[in-house]
Amino acid sequence: MLSLSELNKSSFVAVHFILSSDLGADLFSKHELKVIETSIGEVTSDKELFSVISTAMKFPDYFGNNWDALDECLADLDWLPAHGYILILRDAAKAWAINPHVLGRFVTTWLGAVKHWSENKKPFHLVFIM
Repeated sequence: MLSLSELNKSSFVAVHFILSSDLGADLFSKHELKVIETSIGEVTSDKELFSVISTAMKFPDYFGNNWDALDECLADLDWLPAHGYILILRDAAKAWAINPHVLGRFVTTWLGAVKHWSENKKPFHLVFIM
């Protein structure tokens, strides 16, 4: 079970898979982190993933809708200042079943950004709700 203390820490253990039944009502509300939540249940391609993530995380208009641009934006987030970040992706089981390669690459990209945020001592977590 995912705990609030885990999310408040900067850690390389930053990608989490939880069942919706394990989700406490207040798990993501009692801290100073920026919590961003969206559904990826209908994501079937990298372009759709870019659209969902860029909208949820309010990427700037110059976001290039490609993996390199995603990597750069995840490691920047100047437009979304916070003490740390949690991205919650709902309906993840469906998305993983539809296109595991895209989500696998997204996790790899996320982990690259985790390194940057860990160096800055800011929590940066990705939570897949299955």
